[in-house]
Amino acid sequence: PGDGDDYAHLVGGHLEPGIQTGFCSSTGGGWATELIAHDSQLHEVPDNMTDEQAVLVEPAAGGIHAALATWPAVQAAIQRGETPIVAVLGAGSMGLCAIAGLRRYVPQVRIIVGARYPHQQAFARSLGADIVVPAAELARAVRRESGGHIVGDYLSGGCHATIDAVGSSDSIMDCLKFTRPRGRVVLLGMPAVVSLDLTGLWHRETALVGAYTYGTESMPDGSKRHTFDLAIETAADCQLNRLVSATYRLDDYQNALAHAAGAGRRGAVKIVFDLRASDARNKKETN
Repeated sequence: PGDGDDYAHLVGGHLEPGIQTGFCSSTGGGWATELIAHDSQLHEVPDNMTDEQAVLVEPAAGGIHAALATWPAVQAAIQRGETPIVAVLGAGSMGLCAIAGLRRYVPQVRIIVGARYPHQQAFARSLGADIVVPAAELARAVRRESGGHIVGDYLSGGCHATIDAVGSSDSIMDCLKFTRPRGRVVLLGMPAVVSLDLTGLWHRETALVGAYTYGTESMPDGSKRHTFDLAIETAADCQLNRLVSATYRLDDYQNALAHAAGAGRRGAVKIVFDLRASDARNKKETN
């Protein structure tokens, strides 16, 4: 929610309630050639950045924010003289951006990724994951890496932090099971209504935290950076434009949404609208 800790402004004023642009009926969203935005929501894109890179800046910011949310657990591991292990469950666009954020901005981490599809596994490796396995084998990979044992449904140890980039009852439960006692589970994937057995969270004293949007980040070195500045760097340096699998005209939104809904099984990552032709046409009509 940015840098605020008071949501009162979301229900006050002249705008309808909404947590951000795109979730508010008064403001609309970005699936248009024009939109209304507050000055604080605008970020200048470098002239040498391609549109394909720029369109990944926002999801990259969300992934980086989640990556930095693991730092308390990572820092504690480093202070104990341990090699911090961070697991990422899910390697869609958000999970892949979290991997890039971990590798670039969270020091000394060993990254284990569970990805369902082969193309996701390949991207995870290229973005800095140390170990990549099919999603169903992530618990086993964490056990091998951490040297733990299975105690009931849980590991005796496990990874120091886990990022859930899926967002379901099953994925949250899986993350709780292979995160070590007093570890940290970061929820990046947005769940709907979930049903969970939280007994393990209680007796293992696991921290379960959400990671939503972006703002001013406290970096591991003590400095302050805005997530979007980090994301602009990451989108360019990591060539995140390669995650753009297909582009659609805005008026072809039905096919675009169908493609996005089945992106993983169709070998895709990010499906985007290409508004450049529409923008050029509108300028021509105006002239």
